[in-house]
Amino acid sequence: MNSESHLAEARNLYWKAVEGFKRAKEKNDPMLPRDACAKGWLAAVEAAYALMVKKGVKEEELPRADRGRGYMVSKYAEREVGWLYFSLKKLSSYCQGFYNCSLGFEEVEKYLERSKMLGKGGDAQ
Repeated sequence: MNSESHLAEARNLYWKAVEGFKRAKEKNDPMLPRDACAKGWLAAVEAAYALMVKKGVKEEELPRADRGRGYMVSKYAEREVGWLYFSLKKLSSYCQGFYNCSLGFEEVEKYLERSKMLGKGGDAQ
């Protein structure tokens, strides 16, 4: 895959997360945002891969574990983009929202907005 393919996948996952979140909110079921959280985190991972490939990392060298991704993001990302990635990890919708179901609708909404920003290279517009 090239960087554009990774970015397209990130956007696809992001929009699936948004749609899943809307359905969960409409049903007012705090268990349903789990899928949105997982897809949001995968969108962040794909956006990070897009950045790494664009910076010259070969596809076969892309890290598959979170520790390696964190290292590569800190090495290749601009400061603001790196902040978004680690902020998403800290907010860790994936961990808090998926495993513990401890994020409320407002927190998941903020998380998804940050995912969207990451896919745009840190630009909120």
